[in-house]
Amino acid sequence: MISAINRLYRIFFCRGGYGVHSPFVFDLITNVIEENRLYYCYDPLNAARLQLLRDNREIILGNRTSTIRKILNLNCFAEQEHRFLFRLANRFQPETIYVAGSDFGLTPLYLTAYSRKSNCIVFEPELAVADIARDCIKKYALASIDICSRIPDIPDDIDLIVWGNSFTGVSFSVKEFERFLTNINEDSIMVFSGINRSPENRKNWNAICKHSEVIISLDLYSLGIVFFNPKLYRKIYKNIVL
Repeated sequence: MISAINRLYRIFFCRGGYGVHSPFVFDLITNVIEENRLYYCYDPLNAARLQLLRDNREIILGNRTSTIRKILNLNCFAEQEHRFLFRLANRFQPETIYVAGSDFGLTPLYLTAYSRKSNCIVFEPELAVADIARDCIKKYALASIDICSRIPDIPDDIDLIVWGNSFTGVSFSVKEFERFLTNINEDSIMVFSGINRSPENRKNWNAICKHSEVIISLDLYSLGIVFFNPKLYRKIYKNIVL
């Protein structure tokens, strides 16, 4: 109940960069987070999503069985979150992207739709999900996307890192966050899914926000974003929502 009230408060009273004095963050809120234009790539990406939503095949995740359609509806990024990931990538133009959790291929498709030159490495430990993701990527991808079911070698100089959803078994932690700090640059961005999904996730997110390497963090309620550029003013932004 408290979470629902908090989200509604943000929707009604915290739009349009209200109270934000940082030009960087104000631009991010108004031109990326809250931006609502219909981009050229949304139609083919929506076709990929609809294809998966029509798929009632059952797959095994860990010790449970469910349909692709149900998993996509309940455990993956919502369409508005995927579109935000596209806008974020489109705004900052990352060359190297690392994703933990594929959402059946949708997450890397949205993240790389801005350019054929981007390179995306995806860690998807669920073998059934990885197989479906490869089929989806083969049909719709424009850029280079590599799906790995074992933990891949982490490339140097990663520009954008996205921690996906919990069914993948790769939920974010402070330890995982710190493991990537030697592989990023000052312009790198990290995105975390489900920062308010559980007390543990919230605890990890709060610790990451206070980490000495983090300059700016934004709590978008369902997602968290951190920036590392030392030229920016250090601050934690909480009352923002997609």
